[in-house]
Amino acid sequence: MFDIAWSTIRNRKGGFVAAFIAVLCGSAVITACGVLLMSGLTSGVAPERYAGATVMVGGQQYEEVTGDFDPALAERARVPESVARKAADVEGVRKVVRDHTVEMTLQRDDRGSPGQTLALDHPLHGHGWSSTELGPFELSEGRKPAGDRETTLDVELADQAGLRVGDTAHLSVGTSAGAYEVVGLVEPPASGLDRQSAAFFTDGRAAQLDQHSNGDTFTALGVLGEEGVDAEELASQVRDGIAPFGGLVYTGEDMGNLEFLDIGGSRTFLAMLSGSFGGTALAVVIFVVASTLSLVIHQRRRELAMLRAIAATPRQVQRMIGSEVLLVSSAGALLGTLPGFLVAGLLRDAFSRVGVLPADFPLSLNPLPAVVSVLLSVLGAGLAGYVSAYRIAKTRPVEALSESEVEPSEIGSARRTTGVVLVLFGLVSAIGMPLAIPGELALAGAASSLLTLMVGSALLGPILVASAARLMTPLLRRSRVSGYLAAANSSANARRLSSAVVPLALGAAMALMQLSMLHTVQDTAKEQATEGVVADRVLTSASTGLSTELTDEVRAFDGVGTVTAVVRSQVILTYGQLDERISKPSSAQGLDPRGLDRTLDLDVREGTLDDLRGDTVALSWTAAETAGLEVGDTADLTLGDGKEEKPEVVAIYGNGLGFGDVTLPHGALVGHTTDRQNAALLVSADQDAGPGVDSALERLAERTPNLTVQDGEEFSATQESEFAQQSWTNIIANGLLLLYVLIAVVNTLVMATAGRSREFAMLRLIGTSTRQARQMMLMETSVVVLTALAVGVAIAIPPAVGSALALTGQPLPYVQPLAWGGVLLFVALLGWLSISLPTRSALRGRPIDKVYASD
Repeated sequence: MFDIAWSTIRNRKGGFVAAFIAVLCGSAVITACGVLLMSGLTSGVAPERYAGATVMVGGQQYEEVTGDFDPALAERARVPESVARKAADVEGVRKVVRDHTVEMTLQRDDRGSPGQTLALDHPLHGHGWSSTELGPFELSEGRKPAGDRETTLDVELADQAGLRVGDTAHLSVGTSAGAYEVVGLVEPPASGLDRQSAAFFTDGRAAQLDQHSNGDTFTALGVLGEEGVDAEELASQVRDGIAPFGGLVYTGEDMGNLEFLDIGGSRTFLAMLSGSFGGTALAVVIFVVASTLSLVIHQRRRELAMLRAIAATPRQVQRMIGSEVLLVSSAGALLGTLPGFLVAGLLRDAFSRVGVLPADFPLSLNPLPAVVSVLLSVLGAGLAGYVSAYRIAKTRPVEALSESEVEPSEIGSARRTTGVVLVLFGLVSAIGMPLAIPGELALAGAASSLLTLMVGSALLGPILVASAARLMTPLLRRSRVSGYLAAANSSANARRLSSAVVPLALGAAMALMQLSMLHTVQDTAKEQATEGVVADRVLTSASTGLSTELTDEVRAFDGVGTVTAVVRSQVILTYGQLDERISKPSSAQGLDPRGLDRTLDLDVREGTLDDLRGDTVALSWTAAETAGLEVGDTADLTLGDGKEEKPEVVAIYGNGLGFGDVTLPHGALVGHTTDRQNAALLVSADQDAGPGVDSALERLAERTPNLTVQDGEEFSATQESEFAQQSWTNIIANGLLLLYVLIAVVNTLVMATAGRSREFAMLRLIGTSTRQARQMMLMETSVVVLTALAVGVAIAIPPAVGSALALTGQPLPYVQPLAWGGVLLFVALLGWLSISLPTRSALRGRPIDKVYASD
């Protein structure tokens, strides 16, 4: 059977090449998703400053979730002194090094005072001198710091800043500046410092700069083992020793995940994105491959009918088609895995450019994604081939011969019923769910309804094409010959034309849906942020943040009425959904409610923010609906550093897209952030205050490093980058699917048109001119393109409306007419080129040669 299948493939290359391309590109997409998933689960970076430690001990940087990904904590989890003492008592431990890590900035020396912040190649962190043993760092010049106003720099940082021993370095933590004498330079460890720069202080000064430290908590603990001690054995003993007191033990490459906090967040991002995106990608790939194989088999119905007429059994026909599909899909799936790794790298680079992944995040090159991709691609293609071949293989020989010449006028009742059910189910998912079940579940239902509607429309495709052909027949028949032929072909071959309509409609619908969600999120968030900030001035920082003591300094200015300190972080909201426990990372802010109505409007809908004190929380309406919480209920939160809280819900507000889903009291949140810095200060002047407030703030900015004064509109505009980052993430991920669909569109249309060479030849033999044949195809193309655009728009609107309901509570999505018009024009042009160019090729040569060549 495989010999027959291979012979058929060699002699009918056109259709099988199209199927091969569909499977190859689909395999590349699935492989890329698998590579990202494996990278999210297993990737990491090598340690740098901790490279010389035998074992490292740090806080647990993730939330344990049963049966799902463990989301990373956004802030640094601290290690208590009790763990350090217990680790020091473990046999085989030579020394325990207590590490303080503080993010800093370096300013230019402007006539003895701090000037503009230097743009360094890597983030700058300050540490205590004792942590140099963990590198280890070697003193190359000068000495170690001995006083609170002395520092020792790594040589690469000193070279970049133009500093030498004896110079003054202006180093800042947030907006708190300090002048330090450079007393020495150190060489980095053998592994180098590729992700950071380092400044070292006395251990006492490092503890002072670390605003978390009261002498009893640390960033991490480095354990140095005695000579000859095995690292894994020592790690096991340390783990047992500190078990009752908390903390995790890290060895080898895993120490890099402790050293660099951004790696954990990146892994969570990739795991969650690829996990959710991978299912959609797999469904789209199977749908496209099934459509392509269905068209390939449909074009061979005359050949298959002849086989049935000469006594081939249904089982033999199915085995032959199964063998052909297996050969083509296996080759395409295997070859598709190679570009799949390349696609994963391109996705990683794209995510890096929009700021959601570090540029040096390594991808896992594990072969498992390729193996899984081949299996899924071959199984999906095999199932699609079986379904496509089932009907014709079961048809009686005489009926098969008659149907091979003229397509059935109607689709089967089972297909029609299934299509109608899927369309209705898609409409319910798109619009009914957001009306009945608001929140994240409704958004997921609305987004996933697109594919359901598309599959339903594909099943009803012949009916849609036939209806469109009937509507356009009066226009088509104005051209006596070409128009008559186009109208007759469109009506009689609705099945064939629907195979061209479906991929075009899918491409249009996906693009329109993504544009709608992008503009809805961006425009709503921008509107909420612009209208929500009612403060006269906003103080922000381009560095790690604003030091907390700056708040009282600004409050003391004459004419200042209200100052609201804003701290930002990320928390994990846990709730029950469909008998499961869901843990969702959510953006959070901390506010002081005093005078909040003069600086910030969150559009409170229930409760009051005046009660935002102590153990309380306010939630956006989407977060409250998702978690099923009301005012007076208790929320289940895990703060950024892992601290679990159960605050009472005191308010529900509407501006969640602009300001985050969770709002906590300022004091309850700031102590659980890595740097204990404010993100912004919202300042409103007294009603009778003059221009002196602005002058005072400008003078403050001139003498304070990293401080910027903005008005409300400028501040809102700077927040757009955060909204754009989230939107671009979705665009990049779904852009890959859209690119695959566009390739499938061209692939299918070219194959469908090229497969009509015999038909074109017969028309020319009975007197139709080449010009009339081209005009006929132009008119048929009009039917295909207009039907596809209409179906695409009709399919895109319900998910767009449902997504708008889930995100904003309003049924009208943001639609930019020019953007939608551009998409429709591009799809129309793509469809026209994909049909017209193969038509020209098919019409070349002598008709009689093509008739017999087709046989």
